This record gives sequence, C-alpha cells and structure tokens, in this order.
Amino acid sequence: MSYPPQAPPQFYGPPPAYQPPKKGAGLAIASMVLGIIALLLSWIPIVNNVAAVIGLVGLGLGIPALLRARRGTHGGTGMAITGLITSVLAVVVVFATQAFYAEVIDEVQEELDRAGDEISAPPAGDTAPVDAGGEPAAEAVPLGVPAQVGDYQVTVDAVELDGNATAAAGNQFNEPATNGQYVVVQLTATYTGAEEGFPGMDLTAVVHGSDNRQYSDSECMAVLPDDAMNAPTLNPGGTDTFQFCMDVPPAALAGAELSVEPTISFDSDERVFYALG
Repeated sequence: MSYPPQAPPQFYGPPPAYQPPKKGAGLAIASMVLGIIALLLSWIPIVNNVAAVIGLVGLGLGIPALLRARRGTHGGTGMAITGLITSVLAVVVVFATQAFYAEVIDEVQEELDRAGDEISAPPAGDTAPVDAGGEPAAEAVPLGVPAQVGDYQVTVDAVELDGNATAAAGNQFNEPATNGQYVVVQLTATYTGAEEGFPGMDLTAVVHGSDNRQYSDSECMAVLPDDAMNAPTLNPGGTDTFQFCMDVPPAALAGAELSVEPTISFDSDERVFYALG
C-alpha cells in the first residue's frame, strides 16, 4: 500500500531577523571594580583624593558601558549600573569627608591658638615690669632668690645682657646673634617632683622685650659653655646649674622682662618673672 507524497512544509510570515551575538562586558566590569575600590577608599583622609580620581574614571567607563548594554550590543547592564552608582557615591563621600575633616582641623587649630594666647599673655597680677633705670618692680623675683616653677625650685644666679662673648666661647661654630645680641641667663634648678626631672628640657626662659615681642631660649641656636641641653637627669632633690640664651635686639632690652616657666604648660600662673639684673 502506498501513500501519496507529502507536501513540503509551508512557512508563513517574514523570516526571523538575524540577531548578532552580544559582545563582552569589559567596560562594565572595569567600571564596577573601580567604583567599589573608590567607595572603599573614600573614607580615608588624604587617600580619598586618589579615590575621587578613581571614582571619576569609573564614572567615565560606566556611562558608555550602560549605553552599549541598553543598545544590546554588549552585556553587563547590571555591572554598569553598579559601577555608576558606586562611583557617584565615592565622589560624594570624598567631598563630604574632606569638608568634615577640614572643619575638624580648623576647630583644633583654633583651640591650639586659643591655648597659645592664654600661655603667652600673663594675667595682670603676674606681670613684672622693669622701669627705665633697669630696676625690677616689686613683683619680680630678685637675682639669687629661689621661686617655685612647676616641679622645680629655680634661682636665677646671673644675667648677661650682652652675652655675645660667652656664646662665642661656648662653641667655635656658633653664629653671631641673628637679632644682634645674646642674653645669657644662668640659673640653678632643684627638682621637687616625685619621679625624675630633665631641667634643660622641662624649663624654658623667655625675654619679654620692650618691643612687645617674646624671645625664647628655644629660638637661640648658640651652644653655651654650660648649656641647658647638657643638664643631667635629676632625682627628687637633685640640683644643677646651667645656662639659657636668648637672641634679642639690643633696643628691645630697655624695659624688658625675664620669665622662667615650664616648657609644656597650659597655665600661665606657672610663669615666674625674675630680675634682669
């Protein structure tokens, strides 16, 4: 028994359009990776400057990656969106954190400036002016008389208003005084604390010039014959005699004042004024 031949299949409608294969998602991946890195680094001070650059690069890669993915020529739509979001967030966080850190730094600087002003400005009851004849006012501690300065009992033994020769004898490499004249102060310090003291570092001497400027021993670069930096470590009750120098303009010495105070102190009441001669 034979069967009639079957008719070939019939196709209705236009043939399906050719769909080219999608290309890779390299830009989307790069954008996502850079965005995540930038977001992680955006919280770290200083480093977040680099994070901002990385975020901008991630943003620049994410936009074309997303456009390609939307056209269907490339893959990685989700990764491109992730890269854009993380990159934008990283840049925003960088600006926010830098503004915050700048505000914190400004506040700390203001506090330090305020503390410095309190230290450098003695209260009215602590000032010890010297009259035009060089005689100290009653508030100044005379030479040879001890006074308590922080953890030390300090006696100013001698003051050389023109100590250039002493400074020159201290070290052959000493330069001439920048401001014109070295003032050399010799003092004796007895440690009255409970542990151990470093008088050459714990104490500082300051000439308050008649030009309304302060000249500290920390600004004097000359090495003296009995320099304070060579003072030994003192146990309770220990005593040593050493010298400080200040680089002062000669014109500022008429009517100037001398103070000895703890090197690190936020209490101007610990400053003690001594006679300059």
